[in-house]
Amino acid sequence: MPNGATQLVASLEAHGVEYVFGVCGDTSVGLYRTLAEADTPVTHVLARDERSASFMADAYARVSGRPGVCEGPSGGGATYLLPGLSEANDSCVPVVGLNTTTPVRYRGRGVLTELDQADLFDTVTKWNASVDHPDQVPGKVREAFRQATAGRPGATHLSLPMDTLAGESDGEVYAPERTTRCPADRPRPDPSALDRAADRLRAAEAPLIVAGGGVHTSRAWTELREFAETAGVPVAGTLTSAGCLGDSPYWVGVLGENGSREYANDLRDEADLLVLAGTAVESVWTEKWSRPPDRRTEIVHVDVAPESIGKNYETAVAVPADLRVALSGLRERVDGRLDGGRDPAALRRHHEAWVEPYAARFDADDFPVRPERMVAGANEVLDDDAVIVSDPGTSCPYLAALYEFAEPGRHWLTPRAHGALGYALPGIVGAHYARPDAQVVGFTGDGSLGTCMGELETLARLDLPVTLVVVNNDAFSWIEAGQRSFADFAFGVEFGSANYAAVAEQLGLAGFRVESADDYEATLAAAVETDGPALVDLPTTPLPDLDDVPVDWLEPDE
Repeated sequence: MPNGATQLVASLEAHGVEYVFGVCGDTSVGLYRTLAEADTPVTHVLARDERSASFMADAYARVSGRPGVCEGPSGGGATYLLPGLSEANDSCVPVVGLNTTTPVRYRGRGVLTELDQADLFDTVTKWNASVDHPDQVPGKVREAFRQATAGRPGATHLSLPMDTLAGESDGEVYAPERTTRCPADRPRPDPSALDRAADRLRAAEAPLIVAGGGVHTSRAWTELREFAETAGVPVAGTLTSAGCLGDSPYWVGVLGENGSREYANDLRDEADLLVLAGTAVESVWTEKWSRPPDRRTEIVHVDVAPESIGKNYETAVAVPADLRVALSGLRERVDGRLDGGRDPAALRRHHEAWVEPYAARFDADDFPVRPERMVAGANEVLDDDAVIVSDPGTSCPYLAALYEFAEPGRHWLTPRAHGALGYALPGIVGAHYARPDAQVVGFTGDGSLGTCMGELETLARLDLPVTLVVVNNDAFSWIEAGQRSFADFAFGVEFGSANYAAVAEQLGLAGFRVESADDYEATLAAAVETDGPALVDLPTTPLPDLDDVPVDWLEPDE
């Protein structure tokens, strides 16, 4: 009879799991022995830190549309999975976290590394459980995948005691096909709700679609683009939705406080109808719930999570449903250009007027390099279907505002639920395994890199054809800019300089260092053309030394 560890690996295989990202530990010996000896397509990817493993799984899930899986041992290994599972859960990303742990028979006696993992993960996951008997393994794995992929997707967690994994198990191993992907189901909208939404759209003089990360989760890129272009309704987006429409003339950019385009914010404020497509009414795109300024603006809210609809703002028409299905239904009902539709040429003129002051810096020879040139060079060098992974610091608002995504789809990843540093480097690992034929490029600050630098060795060991650009400004520049904006001070934000290209070379990567602005584009091109992993050390102007940063800073609370 198979043991619990064998049943666990078989259950992962049944759910179509290709990769498990993780870090070894004392409590994981039984699981690792099974992974080493089993005839299974499940591949273990060794990270150097459980936080990184969880971010790898998150990025894999975002790009592939399938649940990501990460694992770690008990004690510190469990606490280190928390950041990634928390980010995944609040970003609606299906990630299954696994922690091996101390035996059930020692529970409550203070054995080394014992933690109450059920309590620990309860507030940062959609669902979590302790698997206390070997027979429970297949069923609990099925439930973890079901919860991760059904309804509002999120993170789930299983605690797996050593004696559970070692004991004999006769649980039945199988996987419902629907829970091997995300979304597992596509709930259909009430036809009468779609009728009312279409009536509101036909009556509107200035409608605007606000696309959220749910467009990516539902993989509703085609349906959103067809609806927008058929009806003539412009689409603005939250920070996580960037790239969802590719080069559609109806994409007007990110709106809100971070990475936004001013004219996208203007369209939001002038709208008499907002169609919220897969987004919550959260603080960033509403600028702390102060926009749109006229609360008489009507809202049609389409979201798979009914609990998100009507939260913070009154909703005229609620459409709790899968976004892809709902948008298709709206397009059929509208069936033509709306009276309030916009001329795409006029939208393009708005964009050209907004981008003009930035465009003047796209070829600026300032050194350290300006962020505008950093983005312009990426636009010039990278493939149309490249996947870009950004940490939440300096690179994020500039890429979100200025990068021209050509192909609709999931080409942009950034951790915006909690803004954890150290996402981009492990993120490019997960993104590569999800889309191995695409260029995958990460942008990380030197502050972020300091939290996960050990994963450079992971890139070299795995020999992945990915590129990491280090936005090097010798500081936590984002925070320094905030300090100076609030009270004209800087404290606890600066650190020493380093040649990260040299560090990368010592760890087995190809290291490139930009020595002048005019070297940047050629250096980036050489890096992405490298057969294996490459790092570009890019000295960059600190944010406090810049004007026209595409961020509206939050005012301090009174």
